[in-house]
Amino acid sequence: MHSKDDRERRSAEYKRSYPTAFPRLDEDQLAVLEEFAQRKTYGDGEYLLHAGGTEFKFHVIKKGRVEIVDRSSGTVHTVLIHEPGEFTGDLANLAGRASNVDAVALGEVEVYEISRTNFQQIISERPNLSDLILQTFISRSGALVGRKGFTGLRVIGSQYSRDTFRIRDFLSKNSVLFTWINVEADVQVDELLKQFQIQPEETPVVSYADDWMLRNPTNSELAKKIGLKSVSNYDTLYDLAVVGGGPAGLAAAVYAASEGLNTIVLERIAPGGQAAGSAKIENYLGFPTGLSGAELAERATLQAQKFGALLSTPAQVTKLHFKGKFPVLELKGNEKITAKALLIASGANYRKLPVSGREGFDGTGVYYAATPMEAKMCSGGQVAVIGGGNSAGQAAIFLSEHVRQVFLLIRGDNLPETMSHYLLQRIEETQNIEVLTHTEISSMHGTTHLENVELINNISNEKRDLPVDAVFSFIGAKPCTNWLPDEIKTDAYGFVLTGPEVARTSQWKLQRQPFWLETSRPGVFAAGDVRANSVKRVASAVGEGSMAIQFVHEYLKEV
Repeated sequence: MHSKDDRERRSAEYKRSYPTAFPRLDEDQLAVLEEFAQRKTYGDGEYLLHAGGTEFKFHVIKKGRVEIVDRSSGTVHTVLIHEPGEFTGDLANLAGRASNVDAVALGEVEVYEISRTNFQQIISERPNLSDLILQTFISRSGALVGRKGFTGLRVIGSQYSRDTFRIRDFLSKNSVLFTWINVEADVQVDELLKQFQIQPEETPVVSYADDWMLRNPTNSELAKKIGLKSVSNYDTLYDLAVVGGGPAGLAAAVYAASEGLNTIVLERIAPGGQAAGSAKIENYLGFPTGLSGAELAERATLQAQKFGALLSTPAQVTKLHFKGKFPVLELKGNEKITAKALLIASGANYRKLPVSGREGFDGTGVYYAATPMEAKMCSGGQVAVIGGGNSAGQAAIFLSEHVRQVFLLIRGDNLPETMSHYLLQRIEETQNIEVLTHTEISSMHGTTHLENVELINNISNEKRDLPVDAVFSFIGAKPCTNWLPDEIKTDAYGFVLTGPEVARTSQWKLQRQPFWLETSRPGVFAAGDVRANSVKRVASAVGEGSMAIQFVHEYLKEV
């Protein structure tokens, strides 16, 4: 533990570095918060919250001081000291996730203590305070990431392990702070393995300081441990259930919750959908310098939670049936969710490459997203990107900043038919991107990881080997609809039919016409990439998700 003077110095430096992360509330703001709070006194050394705790309370310091402590590296470090008028917390307060830090009373402390329910009410109903608190929380998350020595969760595992990649991918996509310890390269790995009494072949493991350790946890087990999976009452009848947390599902959640609908979003892996795999989206309205798909997903998730929508991840829907008029969703793990209306926004996945040897390299050289995490795996190397759409173009440009050479493989003879003009220009201007036309991968090879691929020219049938560190695939779209019953009509490819296309089928029985985004079952709607004939763009998905809520309101008048 640091000396008193050292703690004071560290706190002052931290606050100077991130001034927007530590505002001091005035008397009027404190008076508003007091309406929702209970006064509570903590003695010297008592904990207001523990790292790893979930569902913790929001505290505003009235008298005394509170020390925020980081133990994630295994050593106790003072992050900062809160003074009277300041408040504890970060985005975990809103999401119900585990706290990254401890909060400890320095001497006797009097606080306004606010329950999570009342905190949610403040965020929803008091816009001036809400804006200040949310901006503060966002700033604090960035400050903690940038803090030297902060570890968060530890993921210890091999760069060639599919499960290590799965865990890192899950945590990264869910904006959980963690540090990856690579068993092949990290200098501290031997000491950590000895500390946890595990062998390299027993990895991956996930731990927090010396508090707990999980050996190769499933996504669901890890989510439960860190407070991601937040459904607590399966007996609730929701106004709206949304299956899928991509742009369409999140937009629907924002509009539904802001308009008073009791809304739950069930997401299989993490918010953002395919868009979360884009390192930079430059043609989304209102963001002239662009933003990453992960940033868009994180902001949209926060916005939905601000209005009271419940987000549960991972929540894999396995079956849909109906109890009277109400849709009932069965989840992996024998859980059930019942709602008055349902929005199918489960999106589509990129198709797996039908290539010899590919199965052995998914997660160890074959990837379906291009984010900083994947880029780190092949930094300085040579990669292949497959696809001719915007996602492939964005990936090629992003990866070109991190690797020596990018080969963009397309089956046709040019790109302009399928890619936005601004991306075409960027690709032409980037020296380390080479476009290979009429080119496909016929096989993949490597020992513990991908090392090379065999290319074939689909005109001449000429073959050649290409050494690569990774292949990024962005081809085709396979709708995530295998959980739907036959009464939800789809087209020949599995995309959900809606509106006029449903009205022309014998399945539609009502006298009224189906709403534009309504499926063959009244009260069940579809939006985004999962819908037949939708425009496969982020802005279009957001528009459809938003529009769907108007139709949900109209339908609920009939229930």
